Amino acid sequence: MASQEANRTIPWPRIMALAVSQLVAWGVLYYAFAVIVEPMETETGWSKAEMHGAQSLGLLVSGLSAYAVGRRIDRRGGRGLMMTGAALGATAVGLWSQVSQLWQLYAVCVLIGAASSMALYAAAFAVTARLVPGNYRRAITAITLMGGLASTAFIPLTHGLVEMLGWRSSLLVLAAIEFLICFAVPWFALRGDESVVAEARSNGPRLSVFLMVKWRPAFWLLLASYVSFTFFYSSLLFSLLPLLAERGFTAAAAVGLYAVIGPSQVLGRFVMFAADRLIPTAYAGILATVMPVAAMLVLIGASSSSSLLIVFALLFGAGMGVKTVVQATAAPEFLGIRDYGALQGILTAPVQIVQAASPFVAALLWQWSGGYELLTYVLLGCCAVSAITFGSAAWISRSNAFRSQAGVM
Repeated sequence: MASQEANRTIPWPRIMALAVSQLVAWGVLYYAFAVIVEPMETETGWSKAEMHGAQSLGLLVSGLSAYAVGRRIDRRGGRGLMMTGAALGATAVGLWSQVSQLWQLYAVCVLIGAASSMALYAAAFAVTARLVPGNYRRAITAITLMGGLASTAFIPLTHGLVEMLGWRSSLLVLAAIEFLICFAVPWFALRGDESVVAEARSNGPRLSVFLMVKWRPAFWLLLASYVSFTFFYSSLLFSLLPLLAERGFTAAAAVGLYAVIGPSQVLGRFVMFAADRLIPTAYAGILATVMPVAAMLVLIGASSSSSLLIVFALLFGAGMGVKTVVQATAAPEFLGIRDYGALQGILTAPVQIVQAASPFVAALLWQWSGGYELLTYVLLGCCAVSAITFGSAAWISRSNAFRSQAGVM
């Protein structure tokens, strides 16, 4: 009965509409780049490093915008902001189809980064926290289930469009899809209630969120956990193919891992959704950070003839999937801060900066050491740091809660 009552408090049609918009926004603003980069390189002659540098700049812009976007949603709701992000994203992708010089690609990626901060998970999660203040973890998990299918849906779709139309016309089609769906969803699904809730929760004086958390150890421990985990997965995803090739794995075996990692992310999130009331955030976070540690130990111990690589992919993917949900819900739960958007924005900014820099740092480590062995052990260390710091933040939060209850008694 309690679960049924909780479900009735969640406006599922609105949440599922947001989930569909995340599927499309991630597919167009993020995953399409992986397909477009090849034909763009063939036509323009720009190197992959030059083009990925533009995408990294976009991630940096998105991270630097995260706090302002979250604070704006806390105060006024996210309907107008998400509509603006959809329009800006569609415009940027349309302009991308017309680039002829490298600086233009960088300018387009700056626009895409700004649009992403208003259209992707961070904004959608902040809006969800306004819509479902008492049960947003379950709603956020449902959104990530759909968002996790973005690469599965849009990489083949974009590839098919490129085969039929060429990369420039394909981008125009993707821009139209982005605008029609991602603009329409907040226009229709967020009318009324979301803005009212946001306005009601914004009344009264507020201290800066950073001033409220800067002396709290749990905040810094969570930040260390998020940053170290981000460096781990971003570096590993970028380096996995050459790392496995260096260790004697075939290209087919290495590429096949990506077919396992994606569904494993969705599986991890599905388990979180199905067992929402049985797995507290603290336990889910510890599980999500321990699984990648186990995955790295499996990877280090696997030989080129071993089938253990599938176990690595399952643990790595499931850990990433659960960690996405945990990073969207742990901070407000552990710190008791009502300004969800601003708090997540403070945490998101350094995370996305690290995400943008990770591939370059990983490449420098490889170049400096002459191989991937050092990087492998650095990534294992990052996993361990992420697990230890998250567990410490959970323990401090639980201890503070017990002390508060004792004080009340």
